[in-house]
Amino acid sequence: MFKIAITGPESTGKSTLAEKLAHHYKTDFIPEYSRTYLENFAGQYTEDDVVEIAKGQYNLILEEEKKSSKILIADTEIVVCKIWVEYVFKHSNKVIDEILKQQNFALYLLCDIDLPWVYDPLRENPNIEERKELFEIYKNTLEQMKVPFEIVSGDDEVRVNNAIKIIEKYYHE
Repeated sequence: MFKIAITGPESTGKSTLAEKLAHHYKTDFIPEYSRTYLENFAGQYTEDDVVEIAKGQYNLILEEEKKSSKILIADTEIVVCKIWVEYVFKHSNKVIDEILKQQNFALYLLCDIDLPWVYDPLRENPNIEERKELFEIYKNTLEQMKVPFEIVSGDDEVRVNNAIKIIEKYYHE
């Protein structure tokens, strides 16, 4: 099975890209667990909440692995939780780091910040300087992990077509 992780800062088109790639490859995609977890959440989230989100996301990945055969696309994964905790709470989290070691994607698609930030009650970083900083953190983290990754940029269908071209470089049935 060829597993693709879509990652990057908030409001970079991860969910839309996952959905369109799943349609293109005639497969399902793993949704973003944090959205489900936080939509009915009252109050401020804590580091423990991010740990629960990481566990929930990883469990979704494991469940979908059992059903998929050729290609699997994840709309976000544990790198997001790692960076989230480190950026907001200013330290790493051992549980999230351990979960991250267990996930094994063949390719990471890092979504560029070239799309405009769109308001959503679950989003926190509209400032372009923060978005640039977060993008660099994602890029550096993926480099440190020594995993195959490529940056996906462009608007709408251009972004999807760019992602397909990247995937085709790595994926051979």
